Amino acid sequence: MSTSDLPRKPTGVLAATLLILFGLALFVALAWSSHASLRELEAVTDARSRSRNGLLLAAEAMSALKDVETGQRGYVLTGDEHYLGPFETGTRSLDETFEALRRTLDDLPQARLETLWTLVEHRVALAERNIADRRAYAEENSPWKQRLDEGRDTMDRIRARFAGIEAMLRAEIEARDRSLSALRAHALLLNVLLPAIGGALILAAWGLLQRERRRRVDAEAALLAANARLEDTVAQRTVELQRALGEIEAFAHGLDRSIEDERRRLAREVHDQLGQLLTALKMMVHRALQGAPGREQDWPQIEAVLGEGIATVRRISAALRPPLLDDLGLEAALGLAGRQFAERTGLACEVALVDAGQLSADQANQLYRIAQEALTNVARHAQARRVRVEGVAVDGEYRLAVEDDGVGMAPQARSSLGLLSMRERAALAGGELHVGSGAGGGVRIEARVPLIATGGEGG
Repeated sequence: MSTSDLPRKPTGVLAATLLILFGLALFVALAWSSHASLRELEAVTDARSRSRNGLLLAAEAMSALKDVETGQRGYVLTGDEHYLGPFETGTRSLDETFEALRRTLDDLPQARLETLWTLVEHRVALAERNIADRRAYAEENSPWKQRLDEGRDTMDRIRARFAGIEAMLRAEIEARDRSLSALRAHALLLNVLLPAIGGALILAAWGLLQRERRRRVDAEAALLAANARLEDTVAQRTVELQRALGEIEAFAHGLDRSIEDERRRLAREVHDQLGQLLTALKMMVHRALQGAPGREQDWPQIEAVLGEGIATVRRISAALRPPLLDDLGLEAALGLAGRQFAERTGLACEVALVDAGQLSADQANQLYRIAQEALTNVARHAQARRVRVEGVAVDGEYRLAVEDDGVGMAPQARSSLGLLSMRERAALAGGELHVGSGAGGGVRIEARVPLIATGGEGG
């Protein structure tokens, strides 16, 4: 046996071990880097989301302020109380929206927001004074005209400050977008480069192990040449060991590839699918909340409650629809409703309707519901002794009135759900609702709808 046939020191095993350890270290580094990148990505995403929310809140606050401005201007120009609806809605939502803006932009100097809030309060105060003056003075003598320049200057300053905040937030969003792009590129590079290097090292280690194993087999064959039987047994066991080792290594590589594929798939799903879904959802909510400032955080509950409420209302409406309204018309249906109301409450109820046959079926239904709700309010709140329901066609429109001789209506009751429901029904019939004092000191609710063929489909 020559010197070259003697067993060599297992330098290949040591090299393979070092390569495997180095490959494992690379995979550990990849895991740590991925974790760090994920945390940084979450931080940047949260910051971007906060800036985006701040931008939306600023837009909502400006929209609410525009409602205040529009409602005030419409009222002082026309004297129509209808314009005070947007004014009151915008005024109520400003506090909540600004408080949310303060929480969202907590890193912005508070003095900047407080200065803006002072301007907003000043503009709202001017609007309230204008409304009060419009009520107290004739239009030509109203002092509100003298405050036009002050209100315009205040709004210009508010717009300028909002524009500055929006520009700052948009710049932050753009910066966050750039950071996200850089993080994604960095993560992609690490996810490709480190696994490739680690895989190459493991393959090299596997090659060294295979070469070292062959050397060992050759050395064992040379040393045990005299014993063929033992050599055959060793060779057979070596083959079985190689097969098992190959299966284990193949399984390990397959499992590792599966894990990496799953990680990439999950990362892609999170970054692409979920990101796109959230973006689309934000856009949909933003569009949906254009007419309802300050309610963005309650939209899912509102949507669910509204869906259930609408379904319930439709079922109840179908169940409670009086047959007389379809068979004999509004006069007969309200006549029966008046008699039932008198029997149920003990109040004297007089129903006098003429010309109701000129109404469309939908108009008749809406007017019936308005009268029904008005009678319910009389029974609950009016403390009346008598109530009269009258209807007549006048100047191309039908006027249905419910008047009682009770204690009148409290100011806060003018925004009640019952009155809101009646106004909506009047609008659905193509008309409007008027609330005032009755001849006997109570309340008179009058619905006016146009006598046209499509009147019941309006609103």
